[in-house]
Amino acid sequence: MQVFTYSSFWRFVYRFGNLIISPLLLLQIVSLACWIDKNLIMLIPFVISILVFYYINKKYFGFYKLVPYKIESDDEKIICSQLLFQKKSLVILYKDIESLTGGIFDGKYRGLMIVIDGKNKISIGFFDKLTDANKLVTILLSKVNKNIYDDVIGKLELLKIKPGTKKQ
Repeated sequence: MQVFTYSSFWRFVYRFGNLIISPLLLLQIVSLACWIDKNLIMLIPFVISILVFYYINKKYFGFYKLVPYKIESDDEKIICSQLLFQKKSLVILYKDIESLTGGIFDGKYRGLMIVIDGKNKISIGFFDKLTDANKLVTILLSKVNKNIYDDVIGKLELLKIKPGTKKQ
């Protein structure tokens, strides 16, 4: 059984970053709202601040539902625990994985990587900041069905081809 977790810094950022950013944005929104009646041009930053507030909170609540802070892997399954707002652990069997998307699975260097269990309708995500994230990616790729593996490898090969060069 291999265990993958985040460092204390990234755990703090992913768990409490929203609790720092949202109050600051709310203060900005309130102060801009006070100036709208005096200067109508302040409506533009007010609307932009509200949109940023909405977008950041939407993303963080998505992360809270999706990102476990501890992932355990063995030969048959991955066990995801320490999800925010959930007490139980999620178990995903490798044979039930329907899709691997995002981050390196989509041929990008960074980003949220998502594992989708089609049978049980469970999705979990993890970032490249997870300790030994590359090892977890390798384990997932070695255990999933061949068609999922081929799809991801095809995207990774596109990542290797640099713009302006021809594929040989």
